[in-house]
Amino acid sequence: MTYGLVDVGVCGRCNTPDFLFVHSSVRHSRIYCVECITRVLDVDNSIDPLPTAENFPIMADTLTCHACDRPAFGDGQYSLVQAHLADKSKIPVHKKCQSQEDCADCGLNYAEFGNNRWYRTNPTVESNRFTQILRLDNLWRCTSCAEDYYRANGGEVNFMYCEHCDSTVHRGSTGTYRGDAYCNRCINSNVFECDECGCERWDSDDHECYDSERDSTVIHSWGYKPNPIFFGQGTYHMGFELEVESRQSVGRTEGAKLAQDTLDNHAYMKADASLDEGFEIVTHPHTLEYYQQDFEWEVLDKLKRNGFRSWDTSTCGLHVHVSRTAFGGMVSYNTSASDILRMQAHQLRFMKLIYDNQRQVQRIAGRSSSGYASFSDKGRLVPKVKQGLSERGHFSAVNTENYATLEIRVFKGSLRKERILSALEFVTASVEYTRDLKVTGSNSALSWLRFTGYVSSQSEKYPNLALIMSESFTREQDPSDDEN
Repeated sequence: MTYGLVDVGVCGRCNTPDFLFVHSSVRHSRIYCVECITRVLDVDNSIDPLPTAENFPIMADTLTCHACDRPAFGDGQYSLVQAHLADKSKIPVHKKCQSQEDCADCGLNYAEFGNNRWYRTNPTVESNRFTQILRLDNLWRCTSCAEDYYRANGGEVNFMYCEHCDSTVHRGSTGTYRGDAYCNRCINSNVFECDECGCERWDSDDHECYDSERDSTVIHSWGYKPNPIFFGQGTYHMGFELEVESRQSVGRTEGAKLAQDTLDNHAYMKADASLDEGFEIVTHPHTLEYYQQDFEWEVLDKLKRNGFRSWDTSTCGLHVHVSRTAFGGMVSYNTSASDILRMQAHQLRFMKLIYDNQRQVQRIAGRSSSGYASFSDKGRLVPKVKQGLSERGHFSAVNTENYATLEIRVFKGSLRKERILSALEFVTASVEYTRDLKVTGSNSALSWLRFTGYVSSQSEKYPNLALIMSESFTREQDPSDDEN
């Protein structure tokens, strides 16, 4: 054994009270805690196992913190006090190892599960002795009191986490800023109107005023997200993101200005790192009927005439955002747990239709990119719906990371009006088809054959989708087709 237990005191490297050791490989026999010897001084643990209480009998009169397994020392933060475990029993811990806040409901101060070396290797055995202190509706609560609070307020499903203040709050006390959800307290404290352009902005963020007449930078940064403008009357809206590339002398700035002048306040232009010499057209939310009847689709022909392409590129995609209100409405303070479950069930049916029919969906979408629209979440859609957990994050076929929308990313970019409208109609048809669909383990309700039958019966409502379906499944796409 090359370790030697020397004393209890403050480690000369990490300045933490601990059992102090010497090791034969350490120059000048300096005295350090075990972690500093093994991690900082690169002692080979495979040759010399870490010393434990079994290797060295701990001095009988040495008091240790039961949370971090280190000795008490002095009268400051490493002296011992009494703190509670999850079962309300008391243990001696360092002042540093007790929670910084008392539970607002039971009034107790708790020990924090922390740095104990043995606990770290056996977390399932010992971690349940400790409680978490979490900030819930702006008050600190222990795990037991938090569970009681959830039950008294409609269940945990009615709460969300605000990343700005690290607090879990009731959904009825939240709002949105540029599509992301925050608690009302953070929004009221941080969101202000810009004195120059009247646009809402986060107080600590750099702000880019948008005025098409005086803003020389028509292509905004990737993170640019103005307040949405809604067009058309309906229970839900959609927006699309279309990537285009310049292939002639007209540069992307001139092309973006042409598109902005044509679309006016119906869209804005953004940069995208995945593009070589292009930009992204991002529309504000419109109803499907508005897209079909009133949208300025001549922008596509103008871009084609000026040398822009989308379909015959390796970089361009088309993404469709559909409002979560399509699945039953946004969650509010009065939303019951049963209503939330109903909304989630509709979202699950919607996504299963897409994921279960991957080959057919990719065929009408025009691409099978696994990098930008992965189907790897197939078979794991329940946690994707309930917790937003995705294997590929926002690069999934259906991205659930946005607060206000679901993003369908499967489509290939195109400057053909019918192709873009077919994507919008596909999303709408998928929402409506799965709205009241009865799905069991024995029926074929989510089969592609049943879905195409529905689209065929609704061809007046979805004419472009019916057209693209017919083209895609009756012949191979002709490279000479004017899809750009």
